[in-house]
Amino acid sequence: MPKQPLDWQRKNEHIFLAEKYYQPTNPLFDEIQLIPSSLPNLTFEQVKSAIFWGSKVASSPLYINAMTGGSPQTILINQKIASLAAQLQIPMAVGSMSNYLKYPNNPEVQRSYAIVRETNQQGIIWANVSAHTNWQNAKKCVDLIAADALQVHLNSTQEIVMAEGNHDFIWLNNIQQLLEHIQVPIIIKEVGFGMSAQMANQLQQLGVQIVDISGRGGTNFAQIENTRNHQADYSFLQNFGLTTLESLLETKPLQKQMTILASGGIRSPLDVVKCLVLGAHAVGIAAPVLHILEHQSLESTTQYFAKWLQQIKEIMVLLNCSKITELKQVDYRLSVNLNNFIQQKSR
Repeated sequence: MPKQPLDWQRKNEHIFLAEKYYQPTNPLFDEIQLIPSSLPNLTFEQVKSAIFWGSKVASSPLYINAMTGGSPQTILINQKIASLAAQLQIPMAVGSMSNYLKYPNNPEVQRSYAIVRETNQQGIIWANVSAHTNWQNAKKCVDLIAADALQVHLNSTQEIVMAEGNHDFIWLNNIQQLLEHIQVPIIIKEVGFGMSAQMANQLQQLGVQIVDISGRGGTNFAQIENTRNHQADYSFLQNFGLTTLESLLETKPLQKQMTILASGGIRSPLDVVKCLVLGAHAVGIAAPVLHILEHQSLESTTQYFAKWLQQIKEIMVLLNCSKITELKQVDYRLSVNLNNFIQQKSR
């Protein structure tokens, strides 16, 4: 096989390294304990977990977060993910579409993204671009897959560690332009390093209405890019950033002004519910999907995550919640670490 461009190879390496470093559990979610209802007063059939995304409805507050696209090898992966999302009736985001913009006339690169809409024609699909992408190019990405929303990822830490990374982070004006010109909802998304209240508030003042706090604890792009970087060692950034729970606690005061999405290290249906209890509108998963697809058939993967959707509702029964919005009223206890985190923030 002829040597591929570095931009294509990077996408393939990301997939390989994400699987290499995959962890099936995330102990960080043990830092919150939900208080169950020993006498729930509802049946499983009464639990309603569907949520609205604009004019479309998802079966669950779960979504498949951005993973890949941009090389010939990722076509089949995105086709499988799109099929999974269609079967589960939940949203999915494609990975960064930078390679589509860099190679607009390459049919395989284009198809690595377009296959998603071809496979999931009626589904909820989100495009994905960097925060330095201008609105004209962002619109091309939205149009290619008839996207229902646009994820704009903030990946400064990843870029710093990446040997070929871009260190130009003058993004605020560009985000403002995207908000003014893009007609679909815009989701400002971290990539695994969490989001502080100060950052969320700054975005809210710009006019951003939806953020994905994407905390530390899942796929670690500092670790991945450090593995790829043979010029310098950035292993000291491996635990950099806020966890998903810390980010949710940070942004809790802004939940009435913004839609908060949670992702980063979600490894079980209980992790999903814990995020919903802390106020997330919906919860994203990525690495678990890639991991199960790597080791099982598409049919088995669909059955696996269909069980997740059922188990989310079963946990809601245990918490005596018939609707997603009721989960915000569930009582919980935080670990000493998280309590200290909150107290230091309040000083």
